[in-house]
Amino acid sequence: MKSICKSLLIVAAIFATALPLLAKPPQTEAELIAALDSPKEKIVFAALQDLEKQYPTSAPALAKIKTLLTDPRPLIHEKAARVLGALHADVSDADLKSIAAMLDSADKKEIQEALKALRGLKAQSVIPKIVSLLQHADPFVKRDACRTLAVVADKSVIPSIEPLLKDADPKVVKDANDAIFALKAK
Repeated sequence: MKSICKSLLIVAAIFATALPLLAKPPQTEAELIAALDSPKEKIVFAALQDLEKQYPTSAPALAKIKTLLTDPRPLIHEKAARVLGALHADVSDADLKSIAAMLDSADKKEIQEALKALRGLKAQSVIPKIVSLLQHADPFVKRDACRTLAVVADKSVIPSIEPLLKDADPKVVKDANDAIFALKAK
């Protein structure tokens, strides 16, 4: 038993020493921005994540990320929107329009990603579109709409949220309550 434990410790020490050597070196800002032009979704997605973490204030990166809002690949334009929202980027009306277009998607995941992105942006112009999602068939979309309105809207949307206090889904009711509470506190 002692020899097995000793062997395991030796193996663990070898891995602990060798693992950092096997890890790829961090990419430069320029390399990550260049990776945004890749035809491979995984490479672009990873570059978006790395730019968000490593270069959150990079003006060239933000400019390039904004161009991805109109990328035809859902995974890419969803992630671009989320990164811009997470970084509270200044976006143009055209950028907001691109994100708002995701709210019209038939794919609930795309709608939810857009709603989450809008929470970090100055998205007052999109509030009417968000309010319309309070009547969406999917409870997760309704919940994310409540959460987004709690962040970007003002008290005037409370009457639009109040019908959800009688929703059949208790989680929708909770998010509606939370949104109303947050909006009343503004």
